[in-house]
Amino acid sequence: MIKGVFVKELTVHKDERGALFEIMRSDWPEFKKFGQTYITVCKQGWVKGWHYHKIQTDRFCVVKGKARIVLVDPDKKEFMEFELSDKKPSLLFIPPGVIHGFECMSENECWIMNIPTELYKYDKPDEHRIKLDDPSMPYDPWKKSKGW
Repeated sequence: MIKGVFVKELTVHKDERGALFEIMRSDWPEFKKFGQTYITVCKQGWVKGWHYHKIQTDRFCVVKGKARIVLVDPDKKEFMEFELSDKKPSLLFIPPGVIHGFECMSENECWIMNIPTELYKYDKPDEHRIKLDDPSMPYDPWKKSKGW
């Protein structure tokens, strides 16, 4: 396990009209801070790859399709894989320093909602990228993938 990483399974409330699930509440013990909310869309066959944040905690929830999310510890010695989908809603917490990326596992595309703790700063983003084929990365399946 990578320190600070965890998954919270979300409760789905269903009735004859459909379903509802809460993704984040400020009264949950896991809630720290709110920066913004956005959805990133990933096409099938692509990887939105390696990056990390020095300050920000990411909180990912797949709201459409299925994604493989891979996390790498800051020392690049250990990695963790998660497959999240809209069929079983969960919230993945990714603390600062943890390198991460994801790929679409759906037939079409997947949509991931992120509720990071920080606002994106256009002039000085807290986003530090690493190339997919970087030899120091311990995760081989993405070394020859399409993406960044």
